[in-house]
Amino acid sequence: MKIGGRVGFDKIEDLERVFRSVDFPFELALPWKYRELWLPLEERTEEIIDFFRGRKLDILSIHATQGRITEESFLVWGEKTVEIALALGVKSVTVHPNEVKDNRDWHQKQALRMIKRFGGEVTISIETFGSAKRVFTPADLVDQKTPMTLDTAHLPDREEVIKIIRAHHRHIRTVHLSSIGREEHHLPIDDFCVRVVEELKNLGWGGNVILEYLPWHNYRLRDDIRALEGYVAREGSLKTALVDDKYKNQPDRYGFNPDGSF
Repeated sequence: MKIGGRVGFDKIEDLERVFRSVDFPFELALPWKYRELWLPLEERTEEIIDFFRGRKLDILSIHATQGRITEESFLVWGEKTVEIALALGVKSVTVHPNEVKDNRDWHQKQALRMIKRFGGEVTISIETFGSAKRVFTPADLVDQKTPMTLDTAHLPDREEVIKIIRAHHRHIRTVHLSSIGREEHHLPIDDFCVRVVEELKNLGWGGNVILEYLPWHNYRLRDDIRALEGYVAREGSLKTALVDDKYKNQPDRYGFNPDGSF
């Protein structure tokens, strides 16, 4: 099991600023808005590859843009994403299951057909979302033994998360780990998150655990990764820290250092 944090960027011009202080394993999150952010650089992926090739960074997985995996455009942006993964030696890519209005069975077959066309060197796993409007629900992924990215913050029923792990762990490639508050998701790890890691550890699971926090909590990523690494490496307990929103309204402090800087 490897532990890392989510680190993303929106524009190529952001790369130097965002990654200059990253010294921990991470999931590379590509620009998330498909039309506004991804399409303007879809033909510039070599620049992204060149940036990371020149640096000694530990990239555990890649999170693709939020395009629609049920449409032919997936063959373009999916292939570009796989090319980035192959060039950087990354074996796992996460995609989102988009919403569909009807004919879910047909759309599922369409998405899986296109995924198969990318070959087997990189595994494309589908992230869990609770809404029945999504082309794949968590239950669909389990029933069809489809590679999964399990996101604990998208599933408020904690026992459902544990059941998925026990039933489907051989097909889970990545876990997006964070806690849920009364009004917000993707908060820093809590005791339930530690239980998730313990379940995975006991099952001998060997995938990537990615801490995925709201940006004003990114200053905690480094310490929380180290704490979980220590917990996995030895027996004992892990005391989680209280959530502190001190940087919530300060976008200039959404970085990865203790003071929120980049």
